[in-house]
Amino acid sequence: MSEPRKKANYVGAPAIFALELACHDICQAFNGYGCYLVGSAIERSDWRDVDVRFIMGDADFAALFPDAGEHWEFDPRWLLLTVSISERLSKVTGLPIDFQFQPQAHANEKHHGMRHAIGIRISKPKGQNAT
Repeated sequence: MSEPRKKANYVGAPAIFALELACHDICQAFNGYGCYLVGSAIERSDWRDVDVRFIMGDADFAALFPDAGEHWEFDPRWLLLTVSISERLSKVTGLPIDFQFQPQAHANEKHHGMRHAIGIRISKPKGQNAT
């Protein structure tokens, strides 16, 4: 008897598809490594909220949030962008979203759980037709 297949996430369709589309816009708007689905929504079905992190290189993070320092959770620009994007993602998906920008060093040092890239596009080379 085989083990049950593990799910990639427990968000469910079509909400995860709406989140994919919305995160693509974020990836286009900011320099960084992209959006990642993290936390309980990729681990279990009884998640409380859907955690999305946009991970940026440390220098890019410092350039976008120059006054943030080590305690960026109190930086007015970080707070405004984080809350605004969380609210937008919640509105377009119907999900309780916890969105945050994070510098790469912090994300790698403090968070060792799974990360699933979200909002990326895979494209065919120019001139290749669909079959």
